[in-house]
Amino acid sequence: MQISGHGKVDHLAKLLLGVQDTEGTGNRQAAARTQVGKDEVQISAQAKELQRIRELANQPDPERAEQVERIRRALDSGTYDISGRAVGDAIVKQVLTDAVL
Repeated sequence: MQISGHGKVDHLAKLLLGVQDTEGTGNRQAAARTQVGKDEVQISAQAKELQRIRELANQPDPERAEQVERIRRALDSGTYDISGRAVGDAIVKQVLTDAVL
């Protein structure tokens, strides 16, 4: 196989390997040096809302902590009983909730 350095293969190699043309590089570097400015990032309203929702989801929930403690005590005492259907429903609900968030 021989790559001639011309055509789409060469262009793809340049993109993937970060190889740059030597022609005109000096002009671009000089122009880049003259531009002085600040980098700026803008976060969309949708991204801000998702961030707010994630923060709310990560806050501790006292009701959930109480429920976990109640289940832990039932497991320790051997009185915890739950149906397989309830476990399956909870798993499906969690998967669907995770897909949305």
